[in-house]
Amino acid sequence: MYRLYAKQKVLKLEDHYAVTDESEAPVYYIDQNLKFFGYDVHVSDREKNPLFSVEQELMHLMPTYHVRFENGDVMDIKARFSLFKKKIDITYKGKDLRLEGDILSWDFRILDESDREVAAIEKKIFAWGDTFVIDVIDEAYADVAVAMMIVVDHIIDMEQNSH
Repeated sequence: MYRLYAKQKVLKLEDHYAVTDESEAPVYYIDQNLKFFGYDVHVSDREKNPLFSVEQELMHLMPTYHVRFENGDVMDIKARFSLFKKKIDITYKGKDLRLEGDILSWDFRILDESDREVAAIEKKIFAWGDTFVIDVIDEAYADVAVAMMIVVDHIIDMEQNSH
């Protein structure tokens, strides 16, 4: 297991930040550009080679996203309605994963088909700007965990802005 950290700007019309390891070395770079409709984020590795993009699909009752990896893989993400708990279905490489979490404590777990935890995402509540800690338990799901942090952050921002 290893840990990653993401600290975003306080004002997020556009957001460009690094996801770092425990020694504060960049592992991923996140680039979110301002769009009037939809949501589009590009993620690159430490050498700034493109890895994947996260796009919101509009015109759905519940938030729906697609992650398009440079190798051609696609991950589909669909939120489900649930009170007090966040439940999100993930389809990736023919596998059904899910994200579950408590919206009040901002703790989320990514589970595989056999209910094994492969990653965890925690949003730090008392931090300047949005700050996330990602625990990567299964290294094969590191990119999935970073993509899910981006999606969870966007869903939380949308919910907070609607109130």
